[in-house]
Amino acid sequence: MQADVLLAAADPLTAARMRHELERGPYRVSIAGSGGEALAKQRRLQPDLIVLDIVQPDIDGLDVCRRLRTDTEAPLIIVSARRSELDRVLALELGADDYICAPYDPEEFMARVRASLRRADPHASRLSEERVLDFGDVAVDRDSHILTVDGQDVQLTPMEARLMWVLAENAGQPVSSEDLLKMVWGYPRGVRTRTLDVHIGRLRRKLNEDGREPRRILTIARFGYRFEPDA
Repeated sequence: MQADVLLAAADPLTAARMRHELERGPYRVSIAGSGGEALAKQRRLQPDLIVLDIVQPDIDGLDVCRRLRTDTEAPLIIVSARRSELDRVLALELGADDYICAPYDPEEFMARVRASLRRADPHASRLSEERVLDFGDVAVDRDSHILTVDGQDVQLTPMEARLMWVLAENAGQPVSSEDLLKMVWGYPRGVRTRTLDVHIGRLRRKLNEDGREPRRILTIARFGYRFEPDA
């Protein structure tokens, strides 16, 4: 099924180039020339995917990201010429699913778009029929995105829920960073990104973990992570 994409880019040349790439996808593309227009069009159109240039003429792009995330769970990809690690981390913390630095490779951009839409597809095939993984003190509900920690329910974002589910399915076993990026985000091997690290940090906080001495999501040096539910 053809997906609807909302593209928020103030620069006409940037918008035209990205629209051309997306329509070759092929996706139906609506353009927003400002942050305010992006917020209004999202409410009216309910797109399947949002691509947001972080530089907007009226509202800071990070604030647009935050406000979009309060209104929709549609995949949200930030594209930015700003390479600051702080911008990248803040965008992911505010709910963006991905952050792509410009200039970017068009094929990689489209691969990330396709991966984001696959993850969001409610009809996508599931590897398991289980809906809840319960370890006593910790439980994760795949459908509601609820993480239960010591009897308290915590709401996860869709990406946090997918990452937590993969870690929980492999409880006690180390999972490589490359495998997590592939299984959760759909990234090809070799992609360099802080996305995983940021999401692990968010999950640790929601598990009431001390980031300096985590007990439940352990870092395996130069490899990946391991979930220890009985810690």
